[in-house]
Amino acid sequence: MKSYWIIFGLWLALGSISASAALNVPSTPIQTRLAAELQRPGFPVPNLSLPGSFAQRDRDDWGVKQAHPDRKSVSRAVLYSALLPGLGEYYVGNRKKARYFFAAEALWWLGYLSYHTYGTWKEDDYINFARERAGAQLEDKDDLFRDWVGFYNDIDHFNERGQVQDRDRPYLVDNESNHWRWRDPGDKAAYRELKNRSREAFRRRDFTIGLMILNRIVSVIDAVHDARQTRKLFGATPAADYQQRFGYRLDIDPLSADRQIQLSLFARF
Repeated sequence: MKSYWIIFGLWLALGSISASAALNVPSTPIQTRLAAELQRPGFPVPNLSLPGSFAQRDRDDWGVKQAHPDRKSVSRAVLYSALLPGLGEYYVGNRKKARYFFAAEALWWLGYLSYHTYGTWKEDDYINFARERAGAQLEDKDDLFRDWVGFYNDIDHFNERGQVQDRDRPYLVDNESNHWRWRDPGDKAAYRELKNRSREAFRRRDFTIGLMILNRIVSVIDAVHDARQTRKLFGATPAADYQQRFGYRLDIDPLSADRQIQLSLFARF
């Protein structure tokens, strides 16, 4: 009979413990003392934005170490330098080198616009000159026809010489579109001089395009080098990459009655 009373007493004790767990159990003296210590000036304050998590200065909400603000992205540096040489260096923080690339880019653009403008002026000059002195219509003609006008005295000369030099070359019909006839051999030489100046200006214009492309390539290489240096200086090591994929979350809540410390491990793929 006594054993039944013992079992009944244990059953009541377990029932009271379960009921107290479902209710709001008052804090223990130890928890009350710890709560008072937390209110004391100078004691580190827990991060209440996430319940029970202490603020971690260099870690995000998942406990992963955040990238250093001075650690620069290599891909972003490449994009910036490809768009504008020097912009990648400016992003990385090398302002002095960025000014050199900016100055070189401005110089090449100035050269491009200058040569393009000069070449266009000279092109208009020799087209107008050929119209006035030879009656040629060159506005819609290609470079080969314009060279013929500067080499042969007139369209008849072109057709006669063509039979001797190149039998497969077709004859030109002497109409308003194809006709030309130089009045003076000196005019033909002046026409060639204007045409050559225009062609030379356009060649130099195209050369500046190559320089601008080269300026971008050099800037991209330099920006990549500088960005990688920042990654080495501020923790972009294999260990840091490992921490970016694998991390932990530590929750500490000394005021909780049932879960004061919890450690969670996670992996990102």
